[in-house]
Amino acid sequence: MDQEQFRAIIARYNNHTATTEERMLVESWYKQLGADETGKGSSDLSAQLYQGIKKQIGIAEPEETEPEEAEPVTVQPRKLKKIYPWIAAAAVLCMLFSVTILYFKPASRPGHSFASAENQTQILPGTNKAILTLADGSRISLTDAGNGQVAKQAGVIVTKTKNGGLIYQVTGDNQGTARNNTISTPRGGQYQLLLADGTKIWLNANSSLTFPTAFPGNTRKVKLSGEAYFEVAKDKSKAFYVETDQTQVRVLGTHFNMMAYDDEKSEQTTLLEGSVEISKGTEKSLLKPGQQARTSASSQIRIHDLEDPERAIAWKNGYFLLEKSDLHGVMRQISRWYATDVVYQGEMPKKEYSGKIPRSVNVKTLLEMLAYSGIHCHIEDHKIIVSQR
Repeated sequence: MDQEQFRAIIARYNNHTATTEERMLVESWYKQLGADETGKGSSDLSAQLYQGIKKQIGIAEPEETEPEEAEPVTVQPRKLKKIYPWIAAAAVLCMLFSVTILYFKPASRPGHSFASAENQTQILPGTNKAILTLADGSRISLTDAGNGQVAKQAGVIVTKTKNGGLIYQVTGDNQGTARNNTISTPRGGQYQLLLADGTKIWLNANSSLTFPTAFPGNTRKVKLSGEAYFEVAKDKSKAFYVETDQTQVRVLGTHFNMMAYDDEKSEQTTLLEGSVEISKGTEKSLLKPGQQARTSASSQIRIHDLEDPERAIAWKNGYFLLEKSDLHGVMRQISRWYATDVVYQGEMPKKEYSGKIPRSVNVKTLLEMLAYSGIHCHIEDHKIIVSQR
């Protein structure tokens, strides 16, 4: 992103003509930078970013008279008033999605890292969409279905809410009957679900959950493929089980996230509240809040303490939140949410990436953020092409 692009975004924001994504970005830039007009930020990171951007765009710096003091270099106030808004924007754009080892690269060449307008309209961020498969095999597109009742089966009413969710309610005299349903999200989709027992579930992109319409027995069992966040309704008389291809999690009432995609190296169960027992074959482990269990087909259960377990549910809260993530891990998340394939050209660098990107941004903004992190992409044939520069 060059000077003119930054100026244009700031100008549109000030003239109240910016898009929703642009307004969110500008407000996030200023909020996270916390710098004053001397260029000194509220943290060392802000100051480094500020100075780095000035060097990148070629702003002349006055000579330092006392280099041994390592004082931050300032810009004359008259110049700063003209350029500060987009310097701040650039600095925080880097902060939002930065390589673990900070460095700055020249702005990417238009036409190489950014997609044409036609291609951009073909790759969109995900929305609330899913397919509900009933016990009799009939399929209901929850994207196309209107709000209100979408199905009634064995005394259970299924209702679609205006906020993009599904509610199961047991009614009538057939509460002892339970039938399995499956809700599936495509790439570029997500959905929320309220089971008959009061358990709330958020389903991430390219995921599916099979569950009974009611829980008449002494257990509650569901099966997951992909990723979901669970807020399990407390019921000491009925344990709640989540099964994947590799593991089983047993809970009585708690909040946790499970990630079990086929293309990931391991399954991950992250506990935020309560306690869960995770099993793999004859092996069992108890998770405490703030811990994550990882399992794979060839390994035992491994328990890790997390500094911030909330990172595991950033997707539920509308963000890609990366923490020392490898390039392929970053792009797998993007591929699922933007419903597009990723192609790699050449040997990719072995680096770790950390940062935060709203999942609502359009693909142009996404590619700009990736470019500032050192991940260079462009779009061809509705695919994201990752290449070295």
